[in-house]
Amino acid sequence: VFGLPTLINNVETFANIPALLRLGPEAYAPGTKVFSLTGQVRRSGVLEVPMGTPLRTIVETMGGGAPAGRRIKAVQTGGPSGGCVPASALDTPVDYESLQALGTIMGSGGMVVLDDTTNMVDIAAFFMAFSREESCGKCIPCRSGTVQLEMLLRKLLSRQAGELDLAQLERLCPVVSEASLCGLGQSAPRPVLSTLRHFRGDYLALLETTPAPPPQEQNP
Repeated sequence: VFGLPTLINNVETFANIPALLRLGPEAYAPGTKVFSLTGQVRRSGVLEVPMGTPLRTIVETMGGGAPAGRRIKAVQTGGPSGGCVPASALDTPVDYESLQALGTIMGSGGMVVLDDTTNMVDIAAFFMAFSREESCGKCIPCRSGTVQLEMLLRKLLSRQAGELDLAQLERLCPVVSEASLCGLGQSAPRPVLSTLRHFRGDYLALLETTPAPPPQEQNP
């Protein structure tokens, strides 16, 4: 930049360099991670924890857990391109590999706690709207795919979708992931895929049901 040697990295990466140089790689490993804890949790805020700290420690011990009378349903990690971790997996250590195995990412450190009043289809639609807005429009899979995914999610939320729409949603997600040119489009379906994987019941509950035909009169 401006004819000078340039490094392009996340600010958090640069912030780790002094500690790494001062302590040395052996003492610094495995390092720490800064998270922004928010959502339906008693104590929100920004916190720094050693890599590998269980999600439960962050959400329940540090964050105080869900508000009174509510239960944690999921934790969404990694920002808009991340996925949702079910409450049954709260003992998962927070590291890159463990989160990836659950269908999410660490990302920039966003962590949103969701309680049992949350509809996970609504969460998926919220993050898909973000990806749609952020798409640069250069490639068709992201430009059109994010629009179609959001439309299918909104159709589900309005209880106008059937099983064919749900099947189309599942078919379209890998197309957008695999055919998009950049990381935005490639990761955009992750909130949908993770909620389909861990909270499929929320999707099935919204499917349009066709009323059964009235019974026909029997001839005497």
